[in-house]
Amino acid sequence: MSRIATYIDEPIEKTSKAVDGLVYTIVGGLMKRTTSEIGVNQLFNHIQKGRYDGTPLDNLATVLRDPAHTNMLITQGNDVISHLLPAMKSSIGSMISGYANIRNSSAISLLGLTTTIVLQVLGKQVKEQKLDADGLAATLFTERESFVNIVPESFMPQLVDKVGLHQIVAGAAGPARRTPAEAPGKPVATAAPVRPTIAYDAADDSDSDNGALTKWGVGILFALALAFGGYYLYQNTQKYSDGQEETSDLATVTSDTIQADTVTRSLAVPKEQPAATTPKSATTAIAATATATPAAAGSLTREMTPYLTNPTLPKGRFFALPGIAFQPGSLSMTATSQASINELSTLLKTYPQLQIQLVGYANDAQGGTTNKGLSFKRVNLIKQQLITSGINFQRVDAIGRGTGVMRNDTSRVPKPSMRKIVMRVVVK
Repeated sequence: MSRIATYIDEPIEKTSKAVDGLVYTIVGGLMKRTTSEIGVNQLFNHIQKGRYDGTPLDNLATVLRDPAHTNMLITQGNDVISHLLPAMKSSIGSMISGYANIRNSSAISLLGLTTTIVLQVLGKQVKEQKLDADGLAATLFTERESFVNIVPESFMPQLVDKVGLHQIVAGAAGPARRTPAEAPGKPVATAAPVRPTIAYDAADDSDSDNGALTKWGVGILFALALAFGGYYLYQNTQKYSDGQEETSDLATVTSDTIQADTVTRSLAVPKEQPAATTPKSATTAIAATATATPAAAGSLTREMTPYLTNPTLPKGRFFALPGIAFQPGSLSMTATSQASINELSTLLKTYPQLQIQLVGYANDAQGGTTNKGLSFKRVNLIKQQLITSGINFQRVDAIGRGTGVMRNDTSRVPKPSMRKIVMRVVVK
């Protein structure tokens, strides 16, 4: 890391943080790109024509010692990213510059370098597993759940908005498959490789205590971690833990985290079908907390109006959203939730200066989904509906906190896990 930091003339800690953010950004951007057939073909063609096969990863330390070789990797990566994520290079550079507090020129250089190494990792996957374009896209999407769980809360909102990942993180988009006419004739694998399920701590999956890549222990980013981390990346990884924040009204968010975006996509997110079989006890539990009757319509407006119209009251207050709830273990909202979302949309339109943060909690994840991942997908689905109703995405932040139980809590005082949606007023 020291050589890279010296090359771009930035502190090691900031350089490490920027590289972390760029890995998330590039992987997320490529996921989004491969939701279309054109994107699937372009990514595969760039890897084939650029001869990305992972060979430089074997002597990456040696390559990075040479400034001329480092500059070549940067130039190559910046050229490719301009084609794979068109019109986004400057936008990404600006986001990373603000996130890691480095110069914009340094962020652009790191973008090129990181892009090249990510493509080398993907190319190695293609070569070793004999993947075609469809198999490559499917392999990328096997990391979606890890992506949702590992990206830091401080970075996820701006990443989602900047790159347009709303449908990706909500689980509503998947890799496109080419038509038979477009597929090459040579016999190569088209499905994602069989990989073990990514396991997280079952006792508390609220968040990770590790740095950027340390928890992506399988698949594509494990290889990237070996390539990057073995040389320098693990030296100064940032620690992000949900346990470092209180689970009540102590969450801190400023309007600075809501970034401008010229390329965001406001796409409708379809609802996920509820699980085929749901235990009666779980249904009863959710019914007790999720029921919202038509008579309660307008209660949020009545509660918030005195607060919003009183300039002496400070921003930062939390409001419960009991009318918005989901079927157990799914992204399917209860029947009365839409009315509450419509009421929230009307409030945002009535008070155009209002900016909010949606905070989701979940303790009913099923299958391979974690509670943090499920809570994050739910609040982003609500955010997407608000955007579809005409609310500017910059005014709505969305984070998922899993069960809300702190991982590093040593008090031994029982704390109930939570399943709810709350809203914090960021700007009034």
